[in-house]
Amino acid sequence: MPPREFKAIFFDLDGTLVDIHGPLYSAARNALDELGHKPPLTQERYREALARDDVWLGVPAHLRPEYVKLAWAYFMAEIDKTERLEVLPHVSETLAELKRRGYETGVITSRPGNSQRLVEKLAMVGLASHLDHVVTQSTATMGALDKSASLKQTAIKAATHPHACVYVGDEPRDIMAAINAGYGASVAVATGAASFNYLQNHPEYKPDYAIRSMSELIGLLDRLKEESSI
Repeated sequence: MPPREFKAIFFDLDGTLVDIHGPLYSAARNALDELGHKPPLTQERYREALARDDVWLGVPAHLRPEYVKLAWAYFMAEIDKTERLEVLPHVSETLAELKRRGYETGVITSRPGNSQRLVEKLAMVGLASHLDHVVTQSTATMGALDKSASLKQTAIKAATHPHACVYVGDEPRDIMAAINAGYGASVAVATGAASFNYLQNHPEYKPDYAIRSMSELIGLLDRLKEESSI
């Protein structure tokens, strides 16, 4: 099989398929307040920081480990109480087209808990029928942030070699997981907190491809398939 003729396309959830800017802002504000970071985070300051690729929101290096723990806990609490997912633009039609073309599809998320509960939430917004696999994490600890093992296991469940799998995510850690799992390609989509430039030029976990929205994914796959046949 040519190296860029893929059989399975798997996705991160938050920031990739569903919008999370509201929960992210609330989690960041609460974490910064708990750390005593000044001045208080406003929505305007949050947007300005992300626009200049300040993903740490001004948190000094020595406080970042604690900030991550707090922000993760607050974020989990925020999304847990959100019953209805807010689907990002172009997601529904892209997933439907992937299934129409015969790709194996799935969501592999850092969200903890029963995957069936997430399936129910995805069904409420019309996404579940386009997904063959929905994978959550068994722990709510920081270890859930590394999805490398889940990516490997999902490829096995899909009876697909990792080299024939693509993982699409909105954060450098999504790209890290795809690399660790031996996936054939990683795609960063700039619909989460990180900007297109930040994702495209990340010093450690640079994606194979970067797109600005999910509307570009089908075209990217078509180009890769054409290149593989040359």
